[in-house]
Amino acid sequence: MSKKTNHVIPAKGGEWAVKKSGSTRASQTFDRKEDAIKYAREISRKESADLFIHKKDGTVQERNSYGKSPHPAMG
Repeated sequence: MSKKTNHVIPAKGGEWAVKKSGSTRASQTFDRKEDAIKYAREISRKESADLFIHKKDGTVQERNSYGKSPHPAMG
C-alpha cells in the first residue's frame, strides 16, 4: 500500500494550491504560500500523510512525514 501524499504547489495567478497525489483538482487554493502550508500540514497530520512543499519552479523545497514512519529515527 502506498503512502498518502499532499503537495503545496504553485497555481495560476500567483496563488498556491494544496493537492493530493493522484488528484486532478486542488483541495484548496490560497493567496499566500504560508496559508497553504498551514492548511496542508493540518490535513497531512489528520491523514498520516507525507507533505511535499514545492518552490515556484516546481522543485521540492521541503518534505515532512506525518504518522507512522517505516524507518524510525535512531537516537
